[in-house]
Amino acid sequence: MQERIKNFLIGNGAGQVGFFKAGEDNPFGLTYGISFTIPLSDAIVDSIGDEPTHTYFHHYRSVNTLIDNISLKAGIILGKEGFKYVPVPASQSVNGLQGIFSHKYGAYLAGLGYVGRSGLFVSSQNGPRVRLGTILTDYPFLCNEEMVPFSCGDCKLCTVSCPAMAIRGENWNPGEDRERIIDAKACSDFMKKKFQHIGRGVVCGICMKVCPKGQKMT
Repeated sequence: MQERIKNFLIGNGAGQVGFFKAGEDNPFGLTYGISFTIPLSDAIVDSIGDEPTHTYFHHYRSVNTLIDNISLKAGIILGKEGFKYVPVPASQSVNGLQGIFSHKYGAYLAGLGYVGRSGLFVSSQNGPRVRLGTILTDYPFLCNEEMVPFSCGDCKLCTVSCPAMAIRGENWNPGEDRERIIDAKACSDFMKKKFQHIGRGVVCGICMKVCPKGQKMT
């Protein structure tokens, strides 16, 4: 089953796939999880300047739709074998600016990367230029036990580039509150105020664009 799910996700666009123990700290009490990345288009991310582009906004939403679609289909594979599953929505806030389960923490537990100083997930393959998918389940997967350490070093490009001045410049540590490293409300409010003309003001991408971890070296 583990290989079947992994091959399905990769065959439908995923870059990295990992498995983790979720514990019971979620509304569904499902103790295992699947995490996967969908790499974003470098050409589209590179086109971001001092504001997001219309193309990036559309790309962001299209990738979210893909994540929701293949998360559901992977879950159905589990369901047909008698296992419970919950595809965590790619982009949904149910408690202020929080989701029902942290995609970033799941991806960290799955060994796919770490959370950077920007508050973005930094994957081992594509840096922050990814969107994340998560499926919670009761299938007892063989799970990752080795986490990727924080490796932003002394770099603070995201901090100085953030137009909302929302990134605090602190290192992320597992289990700590998100607000220690980023003011999510300031980020959200700035996007809504400044980028409404792009499309409802829900994306920015500047910190992702400037991160050296996502830029291809030649």
